[in-house]
Amino acid sequence: MVDLSIWWRYSLFFLAFGLPLSTYGKANAEDIFEKPQGEKVEATSTFFITPRDVKQNYRKYHRIDHSITKMDRFTMAERHNYNFQDLGNHWTAAQHIFYRLPQHIGATYGLSAYDFYFQQPQDIRYYYTHKAYAYFNIVLANLGSFVFNGCYTQRLLENWHIGTHWYGAMTEKEWPSHNKDDKIVNAFPSFDIFTHIKSSDGSYHLFTSWSNMQYVTRETGGVRFHNNNKEFAFKVQDPSQRYKSSFPLLEEEHMKNKIDKEKQVMHKDLRRHFYLYHHYEFSKPLQLYHELDYNRKANICTIEKPDEELLRFISDPRYKAHNKEDNSVVMKSFGNEIGIKRAIEHPHLFYAAYYRLEAIDLNYDFSKLETLPYNRLLKAQKEEKEQYLGGYTRWYFAKHSKLHLDGAYLLQKGGYHKLNVAYQQKFFKVSCHTIKHKTPYIVTYGYSRHRPWNKNFVTPSTRAIDAEVWYNWSHIAIHPILSFKKLNNHIYYKKAVRTDNDDHCIAEPMQAKTPIYLLYLEGNVNFCFFSYFHFDHNLTLILKESNKGGKIFTGYVPPYMYTGRYYFAHQPYDKNMDIETGLNIHFKDLYYGDGYDVIAQQFYRQNKFAVQGRPIVDVFCNVRINHLKLSLKWSYINEYFNKPRGYFATPFYPSPKKAADIGIQWSFFD
Repeated sequence: MVDLSIWWRYSLFFLAFGLPLSTYGKANAEDIFEKPQGEKVEATSTFFITPRDVKQNYRKYHRIDHSITKMDRFTMAERHNYNFQDLGNHWTAAQHIFYRLPQHIGATYGLSAYDFYFQQPQDIRYYYTHKAYAYFNIVLANLGSFVFNGCYTQRLLENWHIGTHWYGAMTEKEWPSHNKDDKIVNAFPSFDIFTHIKSSDGSYHLFTSWSNMQYVTRETGGVRFHNNNKEFAFKVQDPSQRYKSSFPLLEEEHMKNKIDKEKQVMHKDLRRHFYLYHHYEFSKPLQLYHELDYNRKANICTIEKPDEELLRFISDPRYKAHNKEDNSVVMKSFGNEIGIKRAIEHPHLFYAAYYRLEAIDLNYDFSKLETLPYNRLLKAQKEEKEQYLGGYTRWYFAKHSKLHLDGAYLLQKGGYHKLNVAYQQKFFKVSCHTIKHKTPYIVTYGYSRHRPWNKNFVTPSTRAIDAEVWYNWSHIAIHPILSFKKLNNHIYYKKAVRTDNDDHCIAEPMQAKTPIYLLYLEGNVNFCFFSYFHFDHNLTLILKESNKGGKIFTGYVPPYMYTGRYYFAHQPYDKNMDIETGLNIHFKDLYYGDGYDVIAQQFYRQNKFAVQGRPIVDVFCNVRINHLKLSLKWSYINEYFNKPRGYFATPFYPSPKKAADIGIQWSFFD
């Protein structure tokens, strides 16, 4: 176990170097916050900053967003430009469709289906305002679903602010329509409590936050026939024919949930974060910083009434049924990072170097007393201490040139590392990335007694090169990105093969035996006419995959994906009002979308159920009047022109139906 008392003593020692400062001194006369009283209590004089900004020496405060641009895009799929796959309903388990490089090289445990819905403490907004600032934002979406977030922050002393964020979401199941008031997701409430202290001359900053977040979901297993899908054309080669054969699943008289209301699989993802960052500037270019973070993540899976039918769907071999099953994973991590950073005015150079010590305590229990033979594999505690050396730098030279480099190395056998290098000019940018990371622990040893395996995977690694160009003319802006990736020993999930039954969600991890080469093209082309009419286009497509061992991505991601936004924007009444109204259009070509394993909480490759394959059109109108923002959106208006009206975002998981979404955001100053 981690000795927290020792860590706290170290942290207090590091904090002590800031105590002698005149933290609450008088502000500079030219401070941007010291404006006439009439200008202070409004949006233009309310600012925010994040610890990540300050750590990277981007210490310029940002004004709060007063615009209504893309206010109607409140779902995670929309925020990620539809490079996103979930289980149909909003805020369900999700993943990126197109491959993304991992970000962490240390010990992980592989349960990440809900990571999209949790904010990192380094990205919490710390507000700076004359007296007080508050806002609330609520979106009512679909059948009884909503998303909410709000904030209140107060200025206690001249350079001391405190505040709190509250946020959450709830989703009701839409299919079949007679199952009203059946909650699938309940992620409310979650909150952050934060404070920011700084010295009057800006030489000392202290950020602290405490976060408590929860996410509870009840999986349905999707909709299925009673007769083991005999009508489904699994043996037909044409994907469009297989797609059409799935249409009867959307007829409610044929629907049946393998995991219905009486025998649910419930996941709880409970997270707590304590975060502290502070730095002291000894001299103008030289700073010493310390970062402390404590994270606790508890993932609990409960299976109610696992009868033979349910076990046939989720497990092979099928164990003895019990009234209730509980699986749990609890991981605690405690990290201390101390570093030195320096900014040199001539040349325009910033660099930092750090040492990080992270203690990880992993406990998992997937067994019951009746399954004693499995206790050795499925119940254990694992402790690790990881030591990192890392650094980052950016250098501005010539007139429009910038060089950026950051990386980290794990001081353990295995050569785990990550390195990112980017060179940027006025019109283009070239980036190189390489990462070699540990295999997630759950991916190696399994999850629950229904997913026991013991895999001996080779350490995966990835290299990537991105080249992007952008240019803005008076009426057109272009931004193409060409990306090449090489994946070594890539680990992915694949549907398990069973001879007696094909209607199951059992997945297991696999490893590619040969390198995978991927070539992607992504780009934006935006037009503007007469200053009011905007036509924005985004296109993503996979150009080529080379893998002698078989294709792992081709066919399992859309050949191309298009998102368009056509809208009219205007600011009448001397910019005291904003109006933005138009259409959102999204299209993914027909592809074999990943299935979802409700027990392992993993998406997996399958080649029988084709999904999407139709355009989705939304009509929206966003309006701002002073500090009040309103958004109205009619989602999926083209449902009337499609037969059937519904479609699948994930195999056996129908997408949301047409709906009217209403969003309200109101800010209060002073």
